Amino acid sequence: MIDITNAQIATIRRRLLSPSRDRRPPDAIDFKIRPISEDWLILDRRPALKTATCNTAYIWRDSSVSDRFGPMPRSFAERRFELHGSGLLLPANAPLWAANGYQIWEDADAATLATGDPRAVSAWHLIAQIPDAIPSKKWCWMAASFLEQQLVERGACAAWAVHGLASGDGGWIVPPHMHAVVTARHWKAGARKGQRHPAWISSTRQQMRLGAAWRRRCATLSLVAQAGFGWPTLPKIW
Repeated sequence: MIDITNAQIATIRRRLLSPSRDRRPPDAIDFKIRPISEDWLILDRRPALKTATCNTAYIWRDSSVSDRFGPMPRSFAERRFELHGSGLLLPANAPLWAANGYQIWEDADAATLATGDPRAVSAWHLIAQIPDAIPSKKWCWMAASFLEQQLVERGACAAWAVHGLASGDGGWIVPPHMHAVVTARHWKAGARKGQRHPAWISSTRQQMRLGAAWRRRCATLSLVAQAGFGWPTLPKIW
């Protein structure tokens, strides 16, 4: 195991802040957040699939569940060969029922339906590119730890998955990327359950800030991977 030193951290930071013709800028990493709703009227903000339940089944490649529009298509499960890992991230104080199947997302869909507004958002669907420099054995760690630090530690819940499929010639049939379905509404039992939450990427500014954090993480970890530093002891420098 190789420990990363303070001097190595300083070198990484200098390289991140200095211009380079050989390295793509951090904003070259694709990062999108789509609202999950039946309808969405803001120009150029294409909605994701209609329910949080459906979006979670899609990223988990699960055809065994249904939402109020019907069962999931068989194609979800037929694409499980693209799935490298998945899970549900919950805050430390989450009640036991929150880990029960799709309960969080079904509750969010029910709360959205109860508003009577087809534009109401039940959750957010995050899609983020993973750079080629990151080894595949670190994709799931990279995705889950990012969501944990940025959202779950602040009380949000996130279903996540990593998809990717290599081609035989060293390229990609499906380039590696992370999906996450993130709660947009209060989800714990209580008077506020089902109401929109103002702090979980609910504004354009918050979403832009989250995208910038992902790109910084990608740039830093790409340099770490290229330099061969020890991943297990890597501190939180992103």
